[in-house]
Amino acid sequence: MSITQETIQAVQNSAQIEEVVADFLSLKKKGQNLWACCPFHQEKTPSFSVSPTKGFYKCFGCGAAGDAITFIREIEGISFVEAVKYLANKYGIPIQEADPHEQQAQRYKKDSLYILLNLAKEYYINILRQHDEGQTIGLSYLKERSFSEPFIKQFELGYSLDAWDAFYQFAKNKGYEEVLLEKAGLVIQKEHKTYDRFRGRIIFPIHNVSGKVIAMGARLLKTNSQQPKYINSPETDIYRKSETLYGIFQAKHQIKQKDNCYLVEGYTDVISLHMAGITNVVASSGTSLTEEQVQLISRFTQHITIVFDGDPAGIKAALRGIDMVLAKGLNVKIVLLPEGEDPDNYAHKVEAAALQNYLEERAQDFITFKTTLLIQSAQGDPIRKAGAIQEIIQSIAVIPDAVKRALLTQQCSKLLGVDEAVLSAEQNKLSSQREAEQRRRGERLLRTPIAPMTLSSRVEPGHKLEDSIKACERESVRMLLSYGTARIEGEKPLYAYLLQELEEVHFRTPEYREIIGQFQHQLAQGNVVDATYFIQHQDETIQKTAIDLTASPYEVSEHWEEQHQIYTVKEEDNLHQTVFKNILRLKLRLIQQLIEDNRAGLQGDLDPEEEEKLLQVHEALKQSETNIAHQLGIVIW
Repeated sequence: MSITQETIQAVQNSAQIEEVVADFLSLKKKGQNLWACCPFHQEKTPSFSVSPTKGFYKCFGCGAAGDAITFIREIEGISFVEAVKYLANKYGIPIQEADPHEQQAQRYKKDSLYILLNLAKEYYINILRQHDEGQTIGLSYLKERSFSEPFIKQFELGYSLDAWDAFYQFAKNKGYEEVLLEKAGLVIQKEHKTYDRFRGRIIFPIHNVSGKVIAMGARLLKTNSQQPKYINSPETDIYRKSETLYGIFQAKHQIKQKDNCYLVEGYTDVISLHMAGITNVVASSGTSLTEEQVQLISRFTQHITIVFDGDPAGIKAALRGIDMVLAKGLNVKIVLLPEGEDPDNYAHKVEAAALQNYLEERAQDFITFKTTLLIQSAQGDPIRKAGAIQEIIQSIAVIPDAVKRALLTQQCSKLLGVDEAVLSAEQNKLSSQREAEQRRRGERLLRTPIAPMTLSSRVEPGHKLEDSIKACERESVRMLLSYGTARIEGEKPLYAYLLQELEEVHFRTPEYREIIGQFQHQLAQGNVVDATYFIQHQDETIQKTAIDLTASPYEVSEHWEEQHQIYTVKEEDNLHQTVFKNILRLKLRLIQQLIEDNRAGLQGDLDPEEEEKLLQVHEALKQSETNIAHQLGIVIW
């Protein structure tokens, strides 16, 4: 039996590696990762690391590695499909079976949507830049709103003509069928007429975490229209609003680096904060925060700071959805903007430094914020105060960390003027009810007996030069996976620079060559992938290689710099130079290998003409070797 790719993707999105492993091992936190003794080989000192942010485990002793599906498959000795079913059962995900022909058709359908939406993005960008209407209305509006050129480019903003079927006619001339255009949400069919969904609007392409365009948001520019100001693409086979965060592709590396994610509401909020230098920001695009969106953020950080407009009614409605964030173990802070302000407006009113300071200084932990807000609204009414206290206790009770719960209970006791023991008793009652429900769910899980494992043998290293070439290939792929979408020198993404420089280089190591090839293939389809794509790959060799390249047994402890005033140079601080030098080293080693091969050819019995040709080749190679060595600042003997 096979299962649908949608089921596999849903499992990969929902399964928390730390939760899955914790069912079998006792994990202890050290730094950002969790550690235990490896279940796959005998050891006394823990070398088995679980990375919640990256979604994989890695043993630095025996080399075992994988995602949640791989862990269940290996620890239980079951097949890939059985492991997916096990996790689907654990997380309450419906299992959909699929036949191979239908799966292939589904994949083709999705690829077609990605290609079409990428075409639409380029079309709208071109209209904004090249068409008279786009320039005089669309581009003028963006400039009036102070959206600067680099950020218009970065977020790939466009403009749709104020015409009924301009894009439809364009796409039809390109050979796209009406059915596909409608499935992509780009056109609407009504009363036997087909017309563009987006007309006379600024277009905000919505990217998934890998950088593929999956939908469009659009803002109306007419002031006297009865149409809604903002409209989005409808949900499609590749776009689920509840699973998407606007700006996640542009922000993910900064979220990880700064270990915090600012959450705002709209597209322009995200762009305006980026222009103010706050780049670790995403938007829920007007929806209430969902579990899927929280799951997405948790891949990059455990800290969320929600920026609220100064609207009390809206804040109270939004508070109800934050308990699920706490239940996931994430830390939540709230920043309340001045009354009547939203992030977009406020970012244009104050200096960038002042805005950054405001967000940092005004951030309150969620429980304190909620307690203060609810007690103020109760205004001395004992019934309303009792209801507020119940709400606050419910929020504390869902937090999985017992120490955090105790500290917050103590803090709320002082703020509320209620005995701590009373709050704790009510909280314990709620926690007991929740644990009882979890036990009932756990009893329904099917367990499969553990099968014995065998460890694969290691291959001994070969010649030093070959090892050096392999090391440089490894480093190139590592940089591609770790920082591929990062911008170097302010403009070009690192993957574009690296792949261009390696265009003529043939990778010798099969797994590295395969990853480079798949990355290029996805680019040709209009998709930019990252490490997660390969970590979740169903090919075990590719998955393990991606994890080996992005996992590290060492990390600087969280408060090292502030405690010791010792500042470390981070790799990402100078990506361009790091990548440049590695490419030079790889080319140098390849040239040296060619020199060795050429020198071996000179050892045989040669006629004068053949010998002269080989000597000329040798001289050219040595010159290239010297040139690269000079750029690297080393001396070749």
